[in-house]
Parts: sequence; C-alpha cells; structure tokens
Amino acid sequence: MHRRTHMPLLATAALLLSAPAVALAAEAPAAAAGDAGDLVVKTLPGIEVDTKAREVRLASEVVLQTGALELFACSEGTREHESILAVRARPSHVTFALTLLGIEPGKPGFTTEAGAFSPPAGQVLEVTCRFKGADGKPHEVPAHAFLRLAGTETALDRRLQWMAVARPEADALRAADREGTVICLSNFPEAVIDVPFESTADNAALIYEVNPDTVPKPGTPVTIVIRPTDRRLQPKKVQVEVILEKGQPPRLDGKAMDFEALSATVRGLPARIRTTVLRVDPEERFGRVMKVHRMLRDALMHVHMTLYEPTTGTEAAEQPPPLVVRLAADGRLTVAGKTMTAEAFRKEAPALIGKAARVDLRVDADASHSTVAEILAAARDAGATVTLRREGEKEK
Repeated sequence: MHRRTHMPLLATAALLLSAPAVALAAEAPAAAAGDAGDLVVKTLPGIEVDTKAREVRLASEVVLQTGALELFACSEGTREHESILAVRARPSHVTFALTLLGIEPGKPGFTTEAGAFSPPAGQVLEVTCRFKGADGKPHEVPAHAFLRLAGTETALDRRLQWMAVARPEADALRAADREGTVICLSNFPEAVIDVPFESTADNAALIYEVNPDTVPKPGTPVTIVIRPTDRRLQPKKVQVEVILEKGQPPRLDGKAMDFEALSATVRGLPARIRTTVLRVDPEERFGRVMKVHRMLRDALMHVHMTLYEPTTGTEAAEQPPPLVVRLAADGRLTVAGKTMTAEAFRKEAPALIGKAARVDLRVDADASHSTVAEILAAARDAGATVTLRREGEKEK
C-alpha cells in the first residue's frame, strides 16, 4: 500500500532521541516515588514510564471504528485511516521509553536478498487498553479485543503476541517518526512494536479489521499499556549462503566441506530454510557450478545465484569496538578505566566516545533511572548508538 507523509519530521527530537532523553533526565527526579530505582517518569508528549510496575503508558484516542487495518496504533497526523488508535507520542519517543525498562532492540521483519521472509524477532510484550466505557466505568482489555479477522464477524479468541522490534539507529528512528508506525499489524521495517509472523500490507490480503462491537466511539481517550514479559523470540534463519570460490571447497555459511557433506547438510536443514544464496567466483568452472546448483535444487531449495566478491575484511577492522560504560547503584560511572559522575560524562561524552559508533551501557539493577536517562541522552547527543543492559537484577 502506498504511504503518505502528513507531518514533517522534527529533526531535533527524532535524531537519536535526544529531545525525549533530555526531558526524561530533567523530569525524572521530580517524579521519583520511593527509592531511586522506583520512578514514574513522565515525558512529552503523552508517555509515562512506571519502572516499579514495569510498564509504559501511552496517551491515545480512538480514530477508527470500522475498516481494515495495517496498524493498531499510529502517531498523530500519520496513518489514522488504517489505525484504531492515534498516539500523542512519536515512535522514537516510544522506543526510548521501552529502553528505560531495559528492553533491548529487536529485529523488524524483512525480505532477504534471495526473497525469503525473515520474521520479526525481539522481546515479547503484553499490550492492553484502558478507557472509560459507555457505562461510565473504567475498562482494561487486551489489545486483541479491539480486532477481528478481516471480512468476518469473528472476534479474536486468543491474545496476539506483540514484540519490541524497534532499532535505535538514527536513520531508523527518523523513518519511524516519518511513517508513524508505533504498533503494527502489518510488517513495516520502521515498526516499534510488531506481530511475530509474516503479515502483508497489501490491501487485498490484510488480516485484521476493527471490531466495532468492542472499540469505543472515535475521540474516546485510551491509555495503551505496554508491559515486557520474560520471553524473547530469537531471529530465525530462513536462508543459507554457499560460496563457490575457484580452487576451494564449497563453503556453507562460512564452513568449508566437500560435496557429499554439503548435500547431506543442506538436506538436513529445518523445513523453514528453503532458500540458498549461491555466490560464484566468475573464474570457477561451469561444470562445478552446475553440480552445486543441481545439488541444492535436488534438496528442494530455491537458489538465488550471484557473483562472489571477496572482501578484504578492512571494513570490519575499521569498525571500532563499543565504548563500555558502567553505571553503579551510587550513580558513579566507570568509563575507559576512569570513574566520574554523570555530569562529568555529559560534558566529556564527545571526547570519550570519539570514533566509537556504539556505547555498551551496563547498568546496576539498583541504579537511578533518571541517571540512566541522562547517560543515554549524552551518548546519543554525541552521535553514538546505545545498547542498554541491566546487570544483577534480583529474582522476582
């Protein structure tokens, strides 16, 4: 389906999440309740991060009560014609809010080089909706209650499994803000939250539509509540790569083997892997190429053949390792062998990060969330992509 852009991207907020991060850092101390590890962090627009309840709450309103759907929730001014709810926050803001709960980046669904679909992967989420019903009473229902199968009157009888798939890179954040893809029902590469299976955006094949029996009237305020579960779906391999270099044995996903072993290995692959990218040295003998090609086809593989272009490995060598930053429970940072305060890190971040494109932020489970937000903002303002992991969390 074609995509329309209704709202210009506000680059300052979208770029590396710096604006929401600064807002979090500024507001978190005032919003603290209990000890430093238990906060209700409010950001603008329309986000609350409750670290004690471990939930992100998004302010939204109903914008569609009938029709087929590509999204469950979009950001305001983007895809209201194909979403049930419009969220006040931008996708980049939501991505940042999920990060504060320690949710690591996932992987959106995509089509591989050979045409195989690689399904989304990431941490499994629970999504519910709070609103005041026509009876004037508060309701909280699972998100799937607002849906039914397209072209039917059949309400969904089981929960949808949602996943956090957002990528923290600057270009991905810009694209998500442009497209408004907060919670998706069709697989978009810009999605923040998606379903874990292949779901097309083609109009004729959309899976879901609005359930008018359960969705309140347009304009009704709805709070979307997002909670992480303890489950994470890992990326599934959907294709393999075979390299045929002149004078060398075939290599299957980097492992050299003779023709007999190659045939046995390919035949033993899981049923979901039915695609092979066959990279061929232009100087390789034609007969040898055809032998491997027939072998793959006999194993019921779809073969995508392309030229093999050896890489020198210089690109990988030039990629600097991530800068490791450790945040202790007392708010002190350890960076490159130095101990400093969060304020000092904010001032020195550009010099400390230097050419490193990534920061590995390792946080004590009892560290203040406001300090985490401050460090994230400083690192992203310095142009780095940040991976956040919590260490030593207590058993629940």
